[in-house]
Amino acid sequence: MEENTSNTYQNRIINANREQLLVITYEVFINSISECINAIEDQNEDEFNRKMVKVHRLHRELTDNLDMSYEISKNLFSLYVYMNKKLIEASMKFQKEPLLEVKKLALILLDGFAQVASTQSSDVIVKNAQKIYAGLTYGKGQLNETIMNGFEDRGFKA
Repeated sequence: MEENTSNTYQNRIINANREQLLVITYEVFINSISECINAIEDQNEDEFNRKMVKVHRLHRELTDNLDMSYEISKNLFSLYVYMNKKLIEASMKFQKEPLLEVKKLALILLDGFAQVASTQSSDVIVKNAQKIYAGLTYGKGQLNETIMNGFEDRGFKA
């Protein structure tokens, strides 16, 4: 992932709520699949293997974070199992067709989760956190820190 893209994701993650974090995870997952497809087209098996490790980790993250107390999570789990089979097939055969199928499914899921995220409140996960503006102020032989409008109770409420 390019540094500029990485910085964009970092800024979005910092200000994201739970639903937006899921959307970002799907976007990174889909971009990583695209990078794998590009590596196949370039016949670069080493790059493909490195990118597939990331794809498998992201897929595992999506799977592990399912809340199985909901019926839809059970259906999603079945879909994730199918996607995992296709990812393994792509890894073993160095083929892009299974990746294209997984990417197509992930794009459909991304669209659905993005719609849900847009209807949710824009509250960030960490509440009662102090806004921090980073900058350094140096005094002779020391680093100065100034807190403006500090909270009496500065604890984080997640």
